[in-house]
Amino acid sequence: YKRQTKVQAAVGLVQLAKLDGFIAARRRLAKQRDEMLAGLEGVALPCEPEDCYHSYYLYTCLVCDAWAGEQRDAIMRRMEEEFQVKCLVANPPAYESRRILREHTAGQRLPRSENIGRRIICLPIHPAMSDADNAFIAAAFIECVESLRSDG
Repeated sequence: YKRQTKVQAAVGLVQLAKLDGFIAARRRLAKQRDEMLAGLEGVALPCEPEDCYHSYYLYTCLVCDAWAGEQRDAIMRRMEEEFQVKCLVANPPAYESRRILREHTAGQRLPRSENIGRRIICLPIHPAMSDADNAFIAAAFIECVESLRSDG
């Protein structure tokens, strides 16, 4: 394992002191985005159960089952190519995305995890994001989703 240097620890402590502010900024942006994307057919937005406090480290959406895989990938491609917004698929099933696990778990199937892995799409969000960039990302996502719906 790797040990942290004193300089890395000092930087980490400074960042840790800013954590509450970072989370507050992400939450504010996420709530704005929730409002902008509310009612977007075919997309489930992140949820925050009443007894939880979401950090919105990722702004994770799920496209409907009909758009799993290829259609989801088409949305992500268009977001990047047309709008220069890089989305990602965070945490797909580990045995699908990591060669060593795939090789040692031949035949492994987790249907629910695989389904979510094909439907998940994470839109960028970070504490320094401007309200204008947040609105742009939401508008681009709406455009891509609406375009997919009209093509389908």
